[in-house]
Amino acid sequence: MIGLRIGRNVAALAIAMPLAVGCGTVAHNVSLENGYRVQPGTKVVVGPVHNKTGQSFDIDVDKMLADALTQRLKDQDLYWTSDPAPKLTLSADIVQYAKGDAFKRWLLPGYGSTALVVHATLSDASNHEVGAVDAKRTVDAGGGYTIGAWESIFRDVADDVVTDLEKQVKQTPRM
Repeated sequence: MIGLRIGRNVAALAIAMPLAVGCGTVAHNVSLENGYRVQPGTKVVVGPVHNKTGQSFDIDVDKMLADALTQRLKDQDLYWTSDPAPKLTLSADIVQYAKGDAFKRWLLPGYGSTALVVHATLSDASNHEVGAVDAKRTVDAGGGYTIGAWESIFRDVADDVVTDLEKQVKQTPRM
């Protein structure tokens, strides 16, 4: 009798889990201009961030992304201050943003998706574009766990962008 009850509980949990967590897509990559090598010790400053979606939102998406990028760069000790370290400027365009709705995602996966697509450019000290970073995240399904995805998606995309930049800095051969 106890084994049957445990079996039903495990089956119910297996069915409920996909409804409780968020599912979506994650894609990001960095590309540098042919022959460009990131100098050892390079730091990054956040330049202009622009909403290029053609839509207006009830939140300041430009500021949310700029703040998330700045915080993530600081967390990874990649944020340029006024020190003499080599500097790159990271400017970003928000290409797509959908605030989404957790309740709608719970009702029907794909309905009420939250999405953020960013195209960022890297410029050197002479304002010459030396690379680009593209990042996309969506939250397409999930229940209560995905409440607030409209906000956390900015931190997640910033994490993707900075992680890609960090890999480039660490790949640079040290002299």
